[in-house]
Amino acid sequence: MDNLTRSGLSEIINKNLIKWWQPQLITLIYVTIILVILAIIVYFKVKKIKPDETPKGIVFFAEQYVGLFNKEFDTISEGKIDRVGPYIFTLFTFLAVGNTAGILALEPAVTSYSVSLTLGLITWIGIYVFGIIYQKLHFFKRYSNPIELIGQFSPLISISFRIFGNIIGGSVIMYIIYWSTTEVWSIIPVVGKVNLLGMIIAPWFHMYFDIFDGLIQAYVFALLTGIYWSQEVNEGLEIQEHKKHKQKHKQENQQLMQSDKVKSLV
Repeated sequence: MDNLTRSGLSEIINKNLIKWWQPQLITLIYVTIILVILAIIVYFKVKKIKPDETPKGIVFFAEQYVGLFNKEFDTISEGKIDRVGPYIFTLFTFLAVGNTAGILALEPAVTSYSVSLTLGLITWIGIYVFGIIYQKLHFFKRYSNPIELIGQFSPLISISFRIFGNIIGGSVIMYIIYWSTTEVWSIIPVVGKVNLLGMIIAPWFHMYFDIFDGLIQAYVFALLTGIYWSQEVNEGLEIQEHKKHKQKHKQENQQLMQSDKVKSLV
């Protein structure tokens, strides 16, 4: 009885592990390992460089990469969401490496909608966090309009489906290319056993879908995250400015009324 119970439990565990062990999970593990190793290497390399020494190799690349990101981020945020800069930097780097994993014969991470949805949820929740912090109770006034209430979910749907659809679309096209070239080339006797046609055509499509498109989608996702959050901050600052202007105008009116009273008494 114990043996049957143990075998049943092991079978259930194995089945559940197979369900969870998806290609995208392997990609996530590889991407995490690669980024952690790179971060450790760069950290110790930077520590060894003297202040008057010119950066070389991986340190030079890291410096240029961070500098380029900071320039783009400052343009988007205008210095209003600097605290979340490290997160958006990590987000872009993670997506850039994860989306280009096809070069290493891995499945891009965001072809699993759970990954793109999770990242989209963080962006979407961030909209509410920044909105409530900077706009206070005024943030909830938008819910008085039913149409506006429905539209609150549009950023989550658009940002998650955009990256998911574009990357998985590229994977599907690559599959079609390999399948069609194999079918066509297999007609040729002897040499048809090896898909030489696919070897010639596929690399060019890999360059576009795995590198160019993957980097573009990572950039767009990080860009939209910064824009969504900056918009909430800007609206909050505009509300605060309007309140200050209104209060100033009220004080000026009160002063005028007081001066008029004084004149009338005189």
